[in-house]
Amino acid sequence: MKSLTLLSLAALPSIVFAHGFMVRRKGVEFNIAARHEHASSQSEGLEKRASCGRDIGSCPKGQCCSAAGYCGTTSPYCSSPQCQMDYSNGNCDGSKKPKGGTTANIPRSTTGKVPYNVYITNCTTPGTFALTFDDGPYKYTDQVLDVLKQNNIKATFFITGTNLGKGQIDDETTGWPKILRRMYSEGHQLASHTWSHQDLTASTDEVRQQQIIYNEMAFRNIFGFFPKYLRPPYGTCNRVSGCLDYATKLGYHVINWNLDTKDFENNTPDKIQTSKNTFSNGVSTNAKVNAYIELSHDVQEQTAYNLTAFMIKTIKDRGYRAVPVGECLGDARENWYVTDPNFQPSVPVYSATPSPSPTAATKDGTCGAKNGGTKCTGSKWGDCCSYNSFCGSTSGYCDGGCQTDFGKCNKWTTGSALIVSANGLCGDKYHQTCKGSTYGDCCSKGGNCGKTSAYCGTGCQNGFGTCTSSK
Repeated sequence: MKSLTLLSLAALPSIVFAHGFMVRRKGVEFNIAARHEHASSQSEGLEKRASCGRDIGSCPKGQCCSAAGYCGTTSPYCSSPQCQMDYSNGNCDGSKKPKGGTTANIPRSTTGKVPYNVYITNCTTPGTFALTFDDGPYKYTDQVLDVLKQNNIKATFFITGTNLGKGQIDDETTGWPKILRRMYSEGHQLASHTWSHQDLTASTDEVRQQQIIYNEMAFRNIFGFFPKYLRPPYGTCNRVSGCLDYATKLGYHVINWNLDTKDFENNTPDKIQTSKNTFSNGVSTNAKVNAYIELSHDVQEQTAYNLTAFMIKTIKDRGYRAVPVGECLGDARENWYVTDPNFQPSVPVYSATPSPSPTAATKDGTCGAKNGGTKCTGSKWGDCCSYNSFCGSTSGYCDGGCQTDFGKCNKWTTGSALIVSANGLCGDKYHQTCKGSTYGDCCSKGGNCGKTSAYCGTGCQNGFGTCTSSK
């Protein structure tokens, strides 16, 4: 039964990130989730039938009502947007308010040439291309930022405040504020994708207000300002529900897209080519008269390690200029955000990517450029700075992916025996094999160890582990 519980957790991104025909997809995916949760609920001694939801009622105090109608206290029950707010007595993570005062009363402007009170789906400047990433920050966001930086590309990130059980974006202990500061300081546009990814058209007025205002508060807590650009979850914020008028009242430009990669449907090495084909087929070779706002997700592994680089190459090869959404609409950067005049962020906005200091010693066991250039040499945690920017002294820190600029690293020579991966990284770049690794024996195309078809199937690197296919 434990494997079923883990499977339901693994399925969360596919449930959350269906932006197209939402009702159809939700029906299929939530039914699958229901079977998984039902199985796990039996192992935990809970009811064998749905115990909460419409026509049933709320969960007992302290419990959350899952999408499938079961009460519980763990992430599958309480993480948004699956958690049913109306039947969870305020226990869903999306019901938790960010710290600080409300932003609802801060004056908003609706000036400028970018339209309000409409869906915007296309750039207005021919030859521009807006890459947009939804639902982060998440564990793959740094990789997306790395690819963008390597190619000198600026994009737009539509940020969700709390989803996938990741915690709140303004909580410094989660690491998300640091990623968001990096994002901003590297020239990307930050925009809102609501607090916990609720359907704004189907929401009550109260929930709709919370979804927008809570995310503003979290942004304000990090930066002292919040975005004027909003992408509604599932692309829906219609006029009949009052959503579009409310967004306009708050001074938002509502942004959708005219090119959907559907990367959430193809997040495995053997399927991501489908998204590449969709992207390539959707981009005209005539950049003189065309422009695009594209949709993908920085919470998807294949988007981070595969699709993003492909999109950038295609854009450049076909003569487009990749810019943030605001720029492709002809909007000046000073119009992208609203400042809270009474708030000063505790961490300077531009502190995310300081120049690394060769003498800065770590004080908390973190290291590397994204942690202020701190070094591990001589630290109590260990001398090696790992791929994920933590100090240590074992193979997982000192071998493949070890950052030589910020500590000591083990040396290897061409032709020497491959190292069994202790950190999940593999391939020629890291001189590590997955065979015998606790992460799994297969090395995926993206250079990660695992044991499912996503790692062992198409694209698997058979020189750095075992594969079910030698393709």
